[in-house]
Amino acid sequence: MEVEGYREKLSVVEKYILMLLYAANGKIKGKLWLQKEIFELSKSFTELAEELDFNAYNYGPFSEALDEYLDMLINSGLIEIDEKTKALRLSDSGTEAAKRIWDKEEEDKKEMIKEVSAFLENLEKDELLLYVYATSPPEMSEKSDVKEKIFRRRVDIALKMLEKGKISLSLAAKIAGLTVEEIIEEAIKRNIKIFDTKDDIGSLVGQQPQ
Repeated sequence: MEVEGYREKLSVVEKYILMLLYAANGKIKGKLWLQKEIFELSKSFTELAEELDFNAYNYGPFSEALDEYLDMLINSGLIEIDEKTKALRLSDSGTEAAKRIWDKEEEDKKEMIKEVSAFLENLEKDELLLYVYATSPPEMSEKSDVKEKIFRRRVDIALKMLEKGKISLSLAAKIAGLTVEEIIEEAIKRNIKIFDTKDDIGSLVGQQPQ
């Protein structure tokens, strides 16, 4: 495929994929993270939601169309897959294209993309899945055969995330399925120090940029 010509015809979804990678310094942990990051962004950006149809899948919300858009970007040479880690990364030409798109976007949109990227890229697989299962509509995980296994450990996972400073106290309580008072009690039992200074991703996700 002619890369230069292809870059001029990028779809809305492909532009968001490239911007996410650009916000993450050119690298995303893998396809699972990309799916969840785009799903989070689709809550805020109507133009993205209109292009993608997320359905219940084993690991929560999944868009087949998003997978196809990613394949097109890989085939075009803008994105590469690390054979060892399965991480997604921008090629040199992909970085150039992503920067061009990024520089033209409004600051509010870029800030939200950076917020989603920084939060979800910092999560391990079990942490990511728990967050997605606990914050998405129930129907989005109805086909999952790993949700029950994750939920059996939800309090432990949430407390570890809280201890590492990855999430706020209120979000820890939500994904643990407890009240704030109950999560505090659990933290005290385990000698976990609570520093509730982190903003939740939820403070931005779902809001329309001004």
